[in-house]
Amino acid sequence: MDNKNEAQYLLKWIELNDKMVEKGFTWGSLEEDEDWHQYMSYGIHTYSQREIDSINMATKKIGNVYNKMYHKLLDGSQESNVWKSELGLPVQTWDAANVPSDLFSYFTRMDFIVNGDEIKLIEVNCDTPTGYLESSIVNQIICEEYEFVSPNKLEENIKRTWAMISKEYNITDNDTVHFTSYGWHDEDRETVLFNLNKSCLHKTKFIAIEDIIVSDEGLFDQEGDKINFLYRLYPLEYLVDDKDSTGNEIGLSFLQHIADGKVKLINPPGSFLMQSKAVLALIWTLRDDSGIFSFEERESIRRYFLPTYLKSGLPFENKAYVAKPIYGREGGSVEIFDNFSKLVEKDEEDYYAEWPKVYQQYVDMPTKTVNTWDGEYTGKMLVGSFLIGGEASGLFLRVGKKITGNLSMFCPVAIEKW
Repeated sequence: MDNKNEAQYLLKWIELNDKMVEKGFTWGSLEEDEDWHQYMSYGIHTYSQREIDSINMATKKIGNVYNKMYHKLLDGSQESNVWKSELGLPVQTWDAANVPSDLFSYFTRMDFIVNGDEIKLIEVNCDTPTGYLESSIVNQIICEEYEFVSPNKLEENIKRTWAMISKEYNITDNDTVHFTSYGWHDEDRETVLFNLNKSCLHKTKFIAIEDIIVSDEGLFDQEGDKINFLYRLYPLEYLVDDKDSTGNEIGLSFLQHIADGKVKLINPPGSFLMQSKAVLALIWTLRDDSGIFSFEERESIRRYFLPTYLKSGLPFENKAYVAKPIYGREGGSVEIFDNFSKLVEKDEEDYYAEWPKVYQQYVDMPTKTVNTWDGEYTGKMLVGSFLIGGEASGLFLRVGKKITGNLSMFCPVAIEKW
């Protein structure tokens, strides 16, 4: 774009962004390294209804495989205990992670690489997924602006899912469900408030994670009310190291209260168990076991999953592959190796570098060009797909580098016009 078109683009961006800010989406641009980066793009990517149906079907079928694996991991057999030991969970989280649930996760986002009819799963974000506001509020505003139809149905499925949760957890109209995240983090807080507002629960209360009071009797809010049901956008592995101002290990007490049933978590603790990328390796290893998976589930694994292992080396001889920390997020500490096992790209985030890794066959993402404040940007497109309450609920597209990081741009999605 020339300077005139760039100015027109920016004016339109500001107009759309202002509408989004009014509805709680305040991170259309992000500050990092003392500079502002565009996050929200308004150039729409379209899929045909057939393509959307294919992604939704993959999402649903993978969810079935994950739920089968989850219940196998919790069946108490010697075999399942061996499998769990391979997932790399901090030992302090084991008791909490064993608390059972009907579904492994009620709020999940799967990340796909979609090349035509080929759909490949690279990650399952089932513990603390984000992207709700982008895929609902932001996507809808942009689709309406340009007279497209959004394929996303997050709001109605969130409401339906909370009805499911209320039944499983025995939540009555007299019970308060607390919702938590970091209070200072705009994206996390607004994502949690979005879920709270769409839940249609009778009694709800938001509390910042840093304001939760942890005592021997359980968890309490600042008014002294006991927290019995807690929706959290806060990774369980963080609790292992959490201490109060005097050095007390309140995170470990928090985990023990979960294990003892003094507080019931949403997403359930099983979502943390299944968040480990080692689950991908476990499923791939067991893919032909008819004693675990049905014929249809085995077909889904072969079709949608990528070869993934807990060890590098021979499985990827003469093939490019990716090394990922089992609990890494936002592309942190991910490494890409070429077919000669030479490192070609690396994320410099070192927070996750000490975690054990999984090794997954590399598949190139499709190229996507979007307009930005600074002209055209060509990057790699990752397709997120939400599984909410067991149902495919919407797409979340991001365009960035080969390793999809925090500064990848959101790209709206719509149903292709005839």
